[in-house]
Amino acid sequence: MTQSTRWTDIGVMLASVIVIGLSVAWLFASGTFSFALNQDEKLVWHLVRSSGIVAYVLLLASTVWGLFISSQFVKDWSPGPVSMTLHSTVSWLALLLGLGHGLLLMFDDYFTYTLLDVLVPFTGPYRPAVVGLGTLAFWIIVAVSLSFTLKKRIGHKTWKRLHALSYVAFGMVSIHGLFAGTDGTLLGFRLLVGFGIMIVVLLLGIRMGKDQAKPARKVAR
Repeated sequence: MTQSTRWTDIGVMLASVIVIGLSVAWLFASGTFSFALNQDEKLVWHLVRSSGIVAYVLLLASTVWGLFISSQFVKDWSPGPVSMTLHSTVSWLALLLGLGHGLLLMFDDYFTYTLLDVLVPFTGPYRPAVVGLGTLAFWIIVAVSLSFTLKKRIGHKTWKRLHALSYVAFGMVSIHGLFAGTDGTLLGFRLLVGFGIMIVVLLLGIRMGKDQAKPARKVAR
């Protein structure tokens, strides 16, 4: 690890601590924790929304990190096994939050959701088309996440093709977030989704450009 890379890592760590600290301070200052949870009549709905947003952020982080790995942006300072472990871990965390996001709907009083509605795409009582996209994306991400441990058995080519579906799933989840719930009308959430789509498309374009340049380099040699 070079000296400049070490200082970059330290800088990123300090910036992260500062952002987290300021966020916690703002939450306390705004009175977010000044009420009892048992007095919140919409607690389940708030949990549904918050778990969905956190799951989306984790999915975005996993997708972006995966593109960093495949585009070899992090090869000089992040060892391959560490990069893949982080990628897999964040992906599974996104899945767990996404599952919680769906299961919590069964406890909400506004719509009656069954376990079948939660797990089977396009069967729920509320906006089944866009909600179903989120459910279908969940199962795609399950398959992609399982592929990490099955990579040696299914082969690199199959693993790579299956992994490409993660971009489709990310697009589905983005549509789900924008049109399935009330947060889709909020400017902050729209900016989050818009930024996420923009950075994923940008990185995917860079990666595809590098992939197309590889055969040309071999021919030139």
